[in-house]
Amino acid sequence: MNCGGKQMIIYKTEITEQDWENLVDLYDETDMCIGLGRKRETEKIRSAFQNSYRYVTAWEFGKIIGAARMISDGECYGWVHDVTVLEAYRKQGVGQAIMEKLLEGNEGLLIGLTSSFEAVDFYTKLGFNKHKTAMAKYPGRSDYLYY
Repeated sequence: MNCGGKQMIIYKTEITEQDWENLVDLYDETDMCIGLGRKRETEKIRSAFQNSYRYVTAWEFGKIIGAARMISDGECYGWVHDVTVLEAYRKQGVGQAIMEKLLEGNEGLLIGLTSSFEAVDFYTKLGFNKHKTAMAKYPGRSDYLYY
């Protein structure tokens, strides 16, 4: 869609066969999805998204500019993963719109996520609070864990 000469950002909840490499490109450029984009692990990223409860992608000019996914039982808990937006589109409401669409209809769930250091304020503005007792086990060492 074109709005006054400017492309409108489109949000989608499906990924077609030809779009998986586009999603890998996003995770490669943003170095998210536990490094699977940089390793060009298309099948692992595809499997992670297809096995998710819900996912949302943001598009402009036929390119994925942002994405996020949620794992959930649909009744009690949801966990948000792999939220990213290309640098050029940050602080323009794209991430907020992705999160709103991802969480829509799931307001009754306990929603958890881990944040990058840079995104803590972003999630705080969306109503998330720091958890006092959250724990994590990573497959390798991480700057996000206390040892």
